[in-house]
Amino acid sequence: MDYNQLKLLVLRALSERGATDSSAVAAALSASGVRLDMHAIRMALMRYYKQGLLKRERRFGLYAYELSERGISRLAWLESSARARLPEHKHV
Repeated sequence: MDYNQLKLLVLRALSERGATDSSAVAAALSASGVRLDMHAIRMALMRYYKQGLLKRERRFGLYAYELSERGISRLAWLESSARARLPEHKHV
């Protein structure tokens, strides 16, 4: 899985669920067929937080992550880039 593909999946999961913790992100990824080590998911969340794509708040000893304005914009860009890479189907 390439770097932007994971970013797209994580940002999409957060956009669909709102503020949530790493376990819920892992469950969302797993439901879509992506199985990653919890450490890898937490590292990705931390990276995206440091890039300004996520906001986080400590709740009951866990971090709850949600998309920032920059994350919303990046998600839109990643989704449009993913659509642009899809092959066109020609009807005959």
